[in-house]
Amino acid sequence: MAKMKKRILRWQASNSPQVIGYKLYWAQEGGVTYASSHANLGNVTEVLLPDGVESFSMGQGPVEFGVTAVDELGNESDMITLTAPYQFSVPAPPMDLTIEAFHKPKAVERPKEPPPALPAEELRPIQQPDLETGIPASAPVFKVERPKKILWNE
Repeated sequence: MAKMKKRILRWQASNSPQVIGYKLYWAQEGGVTYASSHANLGNVTEVLLPDGVESFSMGQGPVEFGVTAVDELGNESDMITLTAPYQFSVPAPPMDLTIEAFHKPKAVERPKEPPPALPAEELRPIQQPDLETGIPASAPVFKVERPKKILWNE
């Protein structure tokens, strides 16, 4: 069974002393009426959806809710309604789940002979740095001049 995020639907209690409970109505895509799907909730002012109503069915699209107050004779008040800004539906599941044997990739063989040495003309001796500056003697030297201050006189 899919997992759906829970919501709490709340309302303010009726101030009529003869009220013994409430009835919840719902309709997909709006248009909730007394003929819509419904559930008797008892004397409560909130319900956890979808878990709190066994007959509440998941559907596609927004849901409109209605709540009525019920007296001891079964008479119902006018209905207050709310169109839910969310859907009580779940996405379609992923498809084609499979499992396969894992094949370890083959190891790459190392060459049996060492790589050829570089030709002598490509080998250059490493120049030792000057002891005072730490710069090799053949390294280019750049002279950096600081910019002169420019004074603006108007």
